[in-house]
Amino acid sequence: MIRISFAAFAVAFLGTPLAAQRAPDLAPYMIPDRAAEIALARTAAAPAISDSASVLVLTRTGYVEAARGTNGFTCIVLRSFAGIIGDPDFWNPHVRAPLCLNPPATRTALQEMVKRGEWIMNGVSTADIITRTDRAYASHEFPAPAAGAMIYMQSPQQYLQDGMPHNWKPHLMFVYDRAMPAATWGAGGGKSTIIDGVGDDPHAHVRLILIPVPQWSDGKPFERMP
Repeated sequence: MIRISFAAFAVAFLGTPLAAQRAPDLAPYMIPDRAAEIALARTAAAPAISDSASVLVLTRTGYVEAARGTNGFTCIVLRSFAGIIGDPDFWNPHVRAPLCLNPPATRTALQEMVKRGEWIMNGVSTADIITRTDRAYASHEFPAPAAGAMIYMQSPQQYLQDGMPHNWKPHLMFVYDRAMPAATWGAGGGKSTIIDGVGDDPHAHVRLILIPVPQWSDGKPFERMP
């Protein structure tokens, strides 16, 4: 699984030098059909949540609102460049990671995701993204996670890594200040009941706790991976 900057989708990979993180042609990261991207974003959570959520889609200048919701939730499809800088899959154009954030997460955790998309689409270097992110948290431009911030990631259509059986498992993610130790939850690696989604990422500013759930957003049961 790949890990995202504000959190993680799963266990870590060995990093590659920042010098190798040069932006490729960004066309493969786009979804030409806006309606298709909206529909994909909504698969992150059950229709009772996602049908009334706002939806952001990726454009050539970053994420924009494509549908205005009424319940305070926000759904978005992250690309691979939301991942840890230095990760081998950072520029994997196949990655599609639908998320639905609840209102507290929308007010706080979403801001880094949206800004990362803007920076990438406007050609900001990965080294500069690290610097800008550190500065944004230090100045509180990026706020600390609000109490109760959580994210649904239950899309049966998610694609997180090449060759991954069924693209890992459906799960919920709870966002906390990085100062909270993962041990508070008894969180461990990718096979634990509760998973530390940040691990040893030196650039993470929040703590992400992942809890697998037994079914996808469409109600179908999760089938255990071999």
